[in-house]
Amino acid sequence: MARTTERGFTLIEVLVVTVLIGVLAGIAIVHYTDMKARGLDSQVASVVRNVATGEEAYFASRLRYAGALDELDGIVTGGVAIKVASGNSGDLGSSFRVYGSVGGAMHAYEWVSDPAPGESHLIEQ
Repeated sequence: MARTTERGFTLIEVLVVTVLIGVLAGIAIVHYTDMKARGLDSQVASVVRNVATGEEAYFASRLRYAGALDELDGIVTGGVAIKVASGNSGDLGSSFRVYGSVGGAMHAYEWVSDPAPGESHLIEQ
């Protein structure tokens, strides 16, 4: 009887490897998406804090808070949408509120210069 020396993988072996690669890729894509959203959240929180610091510096020199982002010097938003409004007092002369968001992030963030007693300045929304 002649002996064959065919080499290769069987169909079952190829299918098992393909399924395993698909499962691992599915897990990796979900993990990557979550990490990307967390990174965007950190970016938004950082920009909101940076704008709040810029508002305080602006107040120190002009005795009022800036109503627009372009009045603040050296603020880089990096694609984060920022809105500046009056704080809990209702007047930009005495308090401010900074709201920041970006597409793809899990949360938006808000900084209030005059939070209620016991509340944080940075609020995750």
